[in-house]
Amino acid sequence: MSSIAGIRARRNELRVSLLRLLDTLSMPVLAIVLGFVGGALIIWMTSGSLETVFAAYAGMLGGAFLKTRGLSETFVAMTPYVFLGLGLAVGFKAGLFNIGAEGQFYIGAISAVWAGIVFTGLPTFIHLPLVILAGAVGGAIWAGIPALLKVRTGAHEVITTMMMNYIAFRLTEYLVSYPLRDAKSSAVQTLRVSPNAELWSLYQVPQRLQDPLNALFVALVLAFIGWTIAEWIFLRPKWVARWTRARRHALTVGIGLIVGLVTFFVLPPLTRAWWLVTDPYDRMHIGIVMALIAAVAVWRLMWKTTVGFEMRVVGANPDAAKYAGINSARTVIITMLISGGLAGIAGTIEVLGVSICRCLPLFFSSGYGFDSIAIALIAKNNPIGIVGAAFLFGAMRNGADLMELQSGVSKYVISLIQALVLLFVAAPAMVRWMLRMKAARDVETEQLTRGWGA
Repeated sequence: MSSIAGIRARRNELRVSLLRLLDTLSMPVLAIVLGFVGGALIIWMTSGSLETVFAAYAGMLGGAFLKTRGLSETFVAMTPYVFLGLGLAVGFKAGLFNIGAEGQFYIGAISAVWAGIVFTGLPTFIHLPLVILAGAVGGAIWAGIPALLKVRTGAHEVITTMMMNYIAFRLTEYLVSYPLRDAKSSAVQTLRVSPNAELWSLYQVPQRLQDPLNALFVALVLAFIGWTIAEWIFLRPKWVARWTRARRHALTVGIGLIVGLVTFFVLPPLTRAWWLVTDPYDRMHIGIVMALIAAVAVWRLMWKTTVGFEMRVVGANPDAAKYAGINSARTVIITMLISGGLAGIAGTIEVLGVSICRCLPLFFSSGYGFDSIAIALIAKNNPIGIVGAAFLFGAMRNGADLMELQSGVSKYVISLIQALVLLFVAAPAMVRWMLRMKAARDVETEQLTRGWGA
């Protein structure tokens, strides 16, 4: 009887979890649908033809998924959105509205380019992590300045991060135009980074893995990931109760070692025999894998670590955090450093993996940072949800050109649709009123900021 009761209890827990998940997903999905419906109405009113609406959305879908390399270009556009959305979500969870992601994106890009130019003769397994680290540090420092101002003077991060954006734009323009400029190029752009500092495209992976040092580098990375996943699995209560700590540690290290050895010896010949990307013009790069790993890492940081718990407590109730002995000033600084570091990595990936010249041109305009605010809000600051929202925004960005070409509708209508989605996400009461829905019980509200000067 006890076993039957246990099965029923587990089924009930599963049902409750599923209903909670559906309730969480319902509002973002409805906001997206209403955003596209609103966009369709505007296209119809301005063009006077329903055919134009269908042509516009068909062009968007075709450009995002159906044209040659359409899906891969959507993944390329999605990658920086994931990093920037994660960075903003970390800040939002701690009650900080980091509106300076765009500036941190720029500083991360120029910092990575500097590291890729100045350091020469380094092998890939040293130079590539070095430039990624340089981009992360650059973005973190740029976000750390508003954090210090907030902690020391009470200056609100919305104002300071917004002002830091413009400083970042002008500073980047100066560095591209003068100290780092390529004098041999007719265009205003930096020198090309070292080939060993470039982000690999997926098409290049089989070729790159023929170098034993590159294969060793990938093996070490995957071994670490395998060890981390094994540690997470074997820390669950049923394993903790069954095995001693030393035995669990030995097992997880062994799993990581096996993953590393298999990667080093098997992956290079396997990719040489068969590989999923065979188009030499395909721009999809390993940054998409890094973005997925970052999403899992941020989820683990926010929900499975003490630092993440402190961030969430400070964001939810600063007074309770102070009463519990949490150092709010330290938490604010750590949060902004992580947020800026993720934005800096986004800029690094964009310039080292997507830029045609593998350099930073003068007119390096992205708009990724501002779009990512909507992505974080749509996902309700959930790292896994951010991946889905980033894919949506990447598809819209990638499909905009073909939409304009096929229907004559300006590609900037995409920005209008994104604004409508953000409006509906930020105003769930309006969505419920429009659709005659009852308010959900125990709705979790996300607090973005805690007031001016707080």
